[in-house]
Amino acid sequence: MSTHQAGIFDRSYQHHLFFEYCLGSNSDLAAVRGALAALVDISDDNMPVLLAFGPGLWRELGGKFDFPGFSLDGHIPSTQSDLFVWVQARDRADLFDRGMAVRNLIGDSLASQLELTGFVYHDMRDLTGFVDGIGNPTGDRALQAAMIPEPHPGAGGSWVLGQKWNHDLASFNKLPVAEQENVIGRTKADAVEFDDERMPANAHVGRVDVDRDGVAQKIWRRSVPYGTTTEHGLYFLAFSCELDRFDYLMRRMYGIADDAVVDRLLDYTRPAMSSWWYAPSQEWLASLAR
Repeated sequence: MSTHQAGIFDRSYQHHLFFEYCLGSNSDLAAVRGALAALVDISDDNMPVLLAFGPGLWRELGGKFDFPGFSLDGHIPSTQSDLFVWVQARDRADLFDRGMAVRNLIGDSLASQLELTGFVYHDMRDLTGFVDGIGNPTGDRALQAAMIPEPHPGAGGSWVLGQKWNHDLASFNKLPVAEQENVIGRTKADAVEFDDERMPANAHVGRVDVDRDGVAQKIWRRSVPYGTTTEHGLYFLAFSCELDRFDYLMRRMYGIADDAVVDRLLDYTRPAMSSWWYAPSQEWLASLAR
């Protein structure tokens, strides 16, 4: 049985660092493999370092299946990268040290596309003040939502979606709290989801907490806020057993699946970057050093 990478389901880490890298025209694959093997070695339970691969690098590494790059028909900026590195820590200084180690190990073997520091805001709230990830499944259901099952290609790994969202907090905070709750679809203070009668058709929760052909479209969310007082938002991070699940939920948000209803949350936040990747099992990563 395959072992998933450390840190996916542990929400005790307060500090997060996200790297996205791209292959260059002169990238040395042997150097890339060496860097990846070294990154596997520095990951531990205290500070897990998760690695996930875009379709181009996955193909170069000998992946036995193909998958497409991120796209949503032009509705969302596609900035598909080749390597995703996620570092988690409970101490800000430790996060910096581990981030420097990641940067030094990768060196010039890949081109940097993004380096972003995230943090847990109060009791796991988004910067809008609403609790984030409240709809995450628990226990075995979390594993079922996040991990690819047998006999599907990539079984034992997970599909990963990462998006940098920029918030317009000035506009959102002008709304009365009751109207903010209508945008999200649950109460702000205690995170109680609206029932069907109260849920607006364009509320965020109503758009993304759904079934499809009788199957709940659950994903495992690990998003955290990022930013300064000038630019801020959410780094949306999620894991899924199906790549198509991400596509379907985003199409629901943009009103291009099932109906023409657009998620009202899009009036107050927009994605600036979007990629998805495959995160293989620990056993597959261990084979990089062979």
